[in-house]
Amino acid sequence: MYEANSIFDWHRRGFEALNSYWETLDQLEQAVKDVSDADLGFVEDQLDSVLEMIDAFEPTVSVIGQVKAGKSTLLNALIGKPGMLPSDVNPWTSVITALHLNARHRPMDTRALFRFFDRHEWDRLVATGGRLGEMANRAGFETEAESVRKQVTAMRNATEARLGEQFEELLGTSRAFPTLDKAVLDQYICYGDPDDLAEGASEGTYADLTKSADLYLDLPHLPRGLCLRDTPGVNDTFMMREQITLNAIGDSRACIVVLSAHQALTTMDLALLRIICAIDAREVVIFVNRIDELEDPRGAQAAIRGSIRKTLGRMGLGEEIEILFGSGYWANCAMGDVNEMAPASRAALEKMTGPTPTSETELRQRAMEASGIGALMQAVVKRIVDGPGQAVLGDVQDELERIIERAETVDSVARVADPSTILSESKLMMRLAEIEEEAVSAFNRDAADLRAELRERLDRAQEQFVASALEALQSHIDTYGEIGAWTHDPTSLRMAMKTAFASNCARLRRKGEAALDMVSDGIDSFLAAEFGVIREADVSRFPEQPQHRAPTVLARMITLDMQGAWWRRYWRFNRKGAAQARYRDVIIAETTPLIEDLMTEYFDPAIARSREIVERFVFDQGQFCKAVRERCLSGAAGHDKERLSA
Repeated sequence: MYEANSIFDWHRRGFEALNSYWETLDQLEQAVKDVSDADLGFVEDQLDSVLEMIDAFEPTVSVIGQVKAGKSTLLNALIGKPGMLPSDVNPWTSVITALHLNARHRPMDTRALFRFFDRHEWDRLVATGGRLGEMANRAGFETEAESVRKQVTAMRNATEARLGEQFEELLGTSRAFPTLDKAVLDQYICYGDPDDLAEGASEGTYADLTKSADLYLDLPHLPRGLCLRDTPGVNDTFMMREQITLNAIGDSRACIVVLSAHQALTTMDLALLRIICAIDAREVVIFVNRIDELEDPRGAQAAIRGSIRKTLGRMGLGEEIEILFGSGYWANCAMGDVNEMAPASRAALEKMTGPTPTSETELRQRAMEASGIGALMQAVVKRIVDGPGQAVLGDVQDELERIIERAETVDSVARVADPSTILSESKLMMRLAEIEEEAVSAFNRDAADLRAELRERLDRAQEQFVASALEALQSHIDTYGEIGAWTHDPTSLRMAMKTAFASNCARLRRKGEAALDMVSDGIDSFLAAEFGVIREADVSRFPEQPQHRAPTVLARMITLDMQGAWWRRYWRFNRKGAAQARYRDVIIAETTPLIEDLMTEYFDPAIARSREIVERFVFDQGQFCKAVRERCLSGAAGHDKERLSA
């Protein structure tokens, strides 16, 4: 039996910075609770909001990867549980699986929770043939679209027949289990071989109906409050899970892109490149896995790294994306029976680290070090701590300072000799409503202008892309005539849309801060005029969390991305004029939904969230004004300041 504590030291060191961060956040949380114990009633709601912010913090890291890149094997290594997630070639992971590590909030008596598609989601698949069927319809491939629908219908019928009466009972529901049992996991989160299922095997029984899985692990070598999310990718056969995967990635604050050392040198999955382009490059770590299968793992790294950098460069992505190398297989061997390591893999390890040591313990340590797991943990943790972690700390500290400042201001207000000179509560509420109306109306006007500008920029990007595509088509026809098939990369359109979205989100933030300043100015003038209270000037800062979702909708596959046989046939043409008109229509039909979703599913929620922040700020300021008025009226000789200092 190997020395588990020694091996798990790699995990403790890898996650050390995150554990230190939690200690800092715990201290800040206690400070907030201490202020709350001072019984300052008018800031009670604000204190509760701060505690809720801390309580809800669970940074998520999504893991995506090429087919057979060893993604699940790598995840098993990251959590120190070899064999937990299915990692064989068949079955393969098919369901978004969230691994909650030492979660602060685990459902009672639950270690595994599986949620199923509802009736609407399931019916949409068979009605349209998934997004693949929808695209085929738009492109006029009626025969192919019907073929897709038939395949989906056959899959649906097989699922319903296999589950029998359970099918209707499971739709829109969930199932919870008190323990993590591998046999159960295999039924819900991976597809088995359809022929095996027909013969009564249990693997993948519920997988095609399962929408998501949440697994809760409490292990001493893992950090607290971290979620690792295993994704099925965006290239499932009918793209049923594509948007689910993109939504999950959009909600994450770091992303591990797993490539196979064999594939990384020559190609990167187009779907993965679309995802990388859609999110903040600073949040991405590329992990080149399976280097244990290379003859010279160390010597090959320079060429592989250069190839990846060249590919990323063509997409306009710079050096900010970190590239790491390693082997999830080596890490799993180090944590299991290291003597069972495949001969070829052991030879690769010797090539990289020197002759095999005689000590089994040293062999484990070498395998673990060469696996790259420690470096990957540290890279991910750095992105979490430096990004959302510091943002949460900053927001909590800023809010706590504002609460203390308001409490001290209320405590210092002098009692008036004649309470009748103080304005009535109804007039106070009326003035607060005027301040809110002025600030929120100004924000709404600014947000509406930004929305219109964004839509105009997106429409202009679409028109420019269509024009460039048709120009490329004309060039192809002039050069090759009616021979061959024409292609046009939509990356430029996606990048233009991403740039426009990011720019307007940044401007939206500034408009929100301007609204906060307007509220602060109005409140300051009001307090000075009515109560003689002068506050120190303060710069209103918009909170950093939660951040607006990354526009992962831009990673969604469109017709121009398709490389299948009948799609290549589609981009052939006969008459030039007819080809241009037809292609223009289909390009607009394919890209317009991207614009609509970017506006309604991403920018509109950003506006709503920003408006909520302004409205909440007005409410908090109103509570402060009420407390000042009550202090003036009562002159209560409370000891708020002493309690606060204590």
